[in-house]
Amino acid sequence: MTAGLEEPRTLRVGLLQTAPVFGAVEENLARIAELHNGLGPVDLALTSELSVSGYGFTPYQETDLFAGDDPRLTGLVSAGVGVGFAEKSASGLPWNAYLLGDPLTGTRHLHRKLQPVSYAPWNEHLLFQPGAELRTAGFRAARIATAICNDMWHPVIPWLAAQGGAEVLVVPVASMEGADPARIRRTWEVILEHAAVLLQCYVVFVNRCGMDSGARFWGGSRVLGPDGSVLAHLGDEPDAAFADLDLTALRRLRAEVPLLAESRTEFLSGALPTGRRPEREQPHV
Repeated sequence: MTAGLEEPRTLRVGLLQTAPVFGAVEENLARIAELHNGLGPVDLALTSELSVSGYGFTPYQETDLFAGDDPRLTGLVSAGVGVGFAEKSASGLPWNAYLLGDPLTGTRHLHRKLQPVSYAPWNEHLLFQPGAELRTAGFRAARIATAICNDMWHPVIPWLAAQGGAEVLVVPVASMEGADPARIRRTWEVILEHAAVLLQCYVVFVNRCGMDSGARFWGGSRVLGPDGSVLAHLGDEPDAAFADLDLTALRRLRAEVPLLAESRTEFLSGALPTGRRPEREQPHV
């Protein structure tokens, strides 16, 4: 090896695109395990938002809520599978949570959705309490962070994750087609490409597919490189794929074009308005 060159480091990431059903947790778990078993060796296999619990627009039954240490979850997580689930809370509303772990080290990374959608038809603020922490975690040779669906529609969240050292951004979502499927797909393309290029990171987007609670979900799971290129892509049916993430190349890019390092964070504390929000201006009559 040439002196001074870093030994190549890669992370093989798998996409597990399933069609979970609201409340059918045992069947959802079985489909995840089946798809994972057929994928082949990967370092980390990722599923969608609420891949275990399904996506409903009504409150969950107590029997469909999971603790983070539930053996049905830890069995998958210990095999390197990331899972989305409704996490029970002693304080009331559950969290929309995502858990993954490193089978080699036992490291676990739990993220609770920071930005539940507060408008119809989702009205997640009535179903989930928001998370309160954004963390990064070491996984094999990489540093990762999770942003669940609507977290990505608030650009400060992925930016803070990258500032915290994240090289791989895990984005589990439950995106439905709605009235304008082409528009929602295009919006997600812009969000993902923006994050990959400007944050100089790999973005692993895992959407669900199928019908659930009367809504159709469009799939389209993919892995993007830091130049915005698509390294792996799925259609609109249950399926699996993988991509190899070149962390040596990513770190070289960040060193040569230090977008994150040159961010002027010192003025942020004074940039946001303080105190009460201003009252809405009364209309002129």
